[in-house]
Amino acid sequence: MNTCPVSLNNFLTLARTNLNFVIKNRPTKSLAFIIITVLFFLWGSITSINDVLVQIYKNSHNLSEFQSMLLFLSFFGAYGIGSTVYFFYSQKKGDPINKLGYKKGIQLGLIISGIGCASLYPLMEFNNFYIYLAAFFTIGLGITLLQISCNPYIAILGPEHSASTRLNLSQGFNSLGTTIGPLFAGYFILNYMSSDLAIQQLYLMCGMIFILFSVLLIFVKLPHYKNDEQVLLSGSVFQFSNLKYGMLAIFFYVGAEVMIGAKIMPYLSLPEIGGLSANDAASYLGIYWGGAMIGRLGIAVISNPNYTLPKKIVGGGITISITFLIVVFFITIKSQFLDAGIPFQFELLASKYTFVLMEIKTITLFIFGQYILMLIFGKSSNNLLSIFSAIILVLLLVAYFFEGKIAFWCILSIGLFNSILWSNIFTLSIKGLNEFTSQGSSLLVIMIIGGAILPLGMGLVSDHFGSVKYGFLFPIISYLYILYFGLFGSRTKQNI
Repeated sequence: MNTCPVSLNNFLTLARTNLNFVIKNRPTKSLAFIIITVLFFLWGSITSINDVLVQIYKNSHNLSEFQSMLLFLSFFGAYGIGSTVYFFYSQKKGDPINKLGYKKGIQLGLIISGIGCASLYPLMEFNNFYIYLAAFFTIGLGITLLQISCNPYIAILGPEHSASTRLNLSQGFNSLGTTIGPLFAGYFILNYMSSDLAIQQLYLMCGMIFILFSVLLIFVKLPHYKNDEQVLLSGSVFQFSNLKYGMLAIFFYVGAEVMIGAKIMPYLSLPEIGGLSANDAASYLGIYWGGAMIGRLGIAVISNPNYTLPKKIVGGGITISITFLIVVFFITIKSQFLDAGIPFQFELLASKYTFVLMEIKTITLFIFGQYILMLIFGKSSNNLLSIFSAIILVLLLVAYFFEGKIAFWCILSIGLFNSILWSNIFTLSIKGLNEFTSQGSSLLVIMIIGGAILPLGMGLVSDHFGSVKYGFLFPIISYLYILYFGLFGSRTKQNI
């Protein structure tokens, strides 16, 4: 999932106005970029595994839909609480990451996340779902610190003119993590003789990886920068109406993305929709998150102002096609080899790959539609935002009123149209903030707490009507507001 608060304008403004950095040992830049990009992948993976765990815990602990969503309250609540504390501390005593250095900030985030992951092993011995939540809250705090540290670091690792490439590539790897995380975690947990033991071992391994990365950074000399300037602000960041409306848009977007991803598996398992097993549903979950990767990498090419229209058409088409084929590859490995208990064999790959491609070919119609819309409206962030949110509204309504394959593919295609929402909302929200950009950005990060709160509402609706299908009406509220923001709320207007 994209809970990655990346905005090119934001971080370039930070680099220009707040950061005076000294780069040493230029050859280390490439290594630094690789390491930080791997971290984007790792926290994308650990975040999307929640979508598999929420259903497993619901079944194993006899939870209601509402109770199962408390996992997201803990995980994304840490984002909101951690970002809020960070914001107010920064206002009074200065930016703590800048004082520590971004390398130490990244290391601290890794250690906290690692402790959170590893703590799930002993906590699960209590056999109490509510005790487990402490581990997810701790993981969320660590990832919050990683978000605050890694995003600006990636942006300033090289020249300004290529910052867009670096940021989009890192986001792409984050989306790759959200795609394959639930695929392979689903296989490992659902096929293990004990799902509890599988979860314990999986998270212990993740904890070790996070901590090992932190130790690795001790021995890696990364480019260093620091802030030598103080920027005095006159007025209030809340004088900008587009920021205030944008804060709510981020709140609703993150909440919608999380709640839909969390309940796709049980939705696809409904007899009237797909009747899938948990294993098969976990495979299709990769299409939802893979759609986000397809859209993000595609728009990175199509919206590039340096490209002519022919380059956008060809480059965007090739990027989208290759990304889609990569998603199909991972689904093939999971569903045709791992789930089937067949050792990987190159001679079988072509036939298995073709089989999966034919099974999911319907999604290509939605991908082509997305591609055309991005070519037409790629230059206008608010228009593309409005159109994509309107399409999602239609998809949700179709998924409720219809059954079978129509509803099945409409729900899965939402990931495609979610892809550009975060970046467009973020960019439109900070447009025109100038020296207030840093403050405004931190406020937008706080609103990730929507991923903690709104899924509870979906759970309540599902419990009340006795079916998760009714719960998919709840995200309509989110996309109605996002549509409003795209049409009206995103207009820059400063209140003096």
